[in-house]
Amino acid sequence: MAAVRIDFYVLEANATNGRLRLACKIIDRAYRSGHSVYLRTRDDQESDLLDDLLWTFSQSSFIPHVRNNDNSDLTAPVRIGHHPPQSGSAEVVVSVADQPVEDYSNFVRIAEVVGFDEIDKQSGRSRFKFYRDQGLELETHRITL
Repeated sequence: MAAVRIDFYVLEANATNGRLRLACKIIDRAYRSGHSVYLRTRDDQESDLLDDLLWTFSQSSFIPHVRNNDNSDLTAPVRIGHHPPQSGSAEVVVSVADQPVEDYSNFVRIAEVVGFDEIDKQSGRSRFKFYRDQGLELETHRITL
């Protein structure tokens, strides 16, 4: 298996729901490129917010998705959940969670989204350190919405 690609997307300015909107844009790009995606959230409430936002964040996009639970469609191209992704559940993980994807080698790509506020930045630094300590190459993209 090829090495996993890990990208950090760091918001450079404060924007309403910026971290979540940025995650939707990354998911849209991955979905349109033909990848299956697991969106990892912090908790059930954030999963609900992103479930709604994926329907409304862009007038021109439609991203079929399901909440990740025992009854969810395993063939859905985008799954949303707050638990760590299972191996083989997706090619790409887009994470807005506070923890790194510990079994990163089971995925083609990890997209870590870091918000503008200081708490998000601290969480992002911790995740960055985790991956760097594993000897992985990391890319950082500074984004303004």
